[in-house]
Amino acid sequence: MKYIKFLHKLGVFLVLTLLFITSSTFIYFFTVDKKKRLKKLVKNSNFYRDLALKLFNVKVYINNFNLNTEENYLITPNHLSYLDILVLKNNDKNLFVSTHEVKETFLFGKVAEFGGSVFINRQSKNGIKQEIETLKEVLKEGFSIVIFLEGTTSNGETVLPFKSSFVEIAFELGVKIVPTCIRYRTVNGEKLSEKNRDLIFYYGDMNLFKHVFNFLLNVNSVEVEVIFLNPVNPSDFKDRKELSKYLHSEILKCYTG
Repeated sequence: MKYIKFLHKLGVFLVLTLLFITSSTFIYFFTVDKKKRLKKLVKNSNFYRDLALKLFNVKVYINNFNLNTEENYLITPNHLSYLDILVLKNNDKNLFVSTHEVKETFLFGKVAEFGGSVFINRQSKNGIKQEIETLKEVLKEGFSIVIFLEGTTSNGETVLPFKSSFVEIAFELGVKIVPTCIRYRTVNGEKLSEKNRDLIFYYGDMNLFKHVFNFLLNVNSVEVEVIFLNPVNPSDFKDRKELSKYLHSEILKCYTG
């Protein structure tokens, strides 16, 4: 019975992915205006996001979402899993910052691209100014940016130190930053623990495809909480390092609280 359910979920996953890529390809080639194209891609990805969460029984609880829909923000959550992207795509304004390594990953790279991700090279210090200019353009077009300042995922024991480089964009544009806390509550109806966390958390040298297949095989339900903390004005801090430390401390306090 377990493997019959797995085959069913695998089939659903593949069909959803195929439909998403097909519809996104249609939008990409038949929408000439870049801004309109991006908006359509994001809206399309959110439609499939809602389907995926429902079909795979992932319940998302949003707390303290008091952001002004007329403003654009830099949203900085902690990072635990590829599921984080699904749970944070709660509106048509959020674009994710990802890496070129993700873009080059088979299948998932194309899914990220069609989802409206902005790809940067975190390893190149020389190109950081150009990367910031790219992100500035995205904000000017009316989107909010979601960036994982840890730079990678963790095993959930703590929140890893933040990389402060891209916080500089907040100073240059004057946009507010929203520290955001992701907490996975349960897996298969059981409280998240060291015993079952690796069914959800993707980190270290885990193989992405093996992890996804293990998720489809063994996970029947997930509950996750997303807590939006109070927006922060960069002008209240002397530099990006002080701001990064503050953001990290607020999210860590929420995560471990």
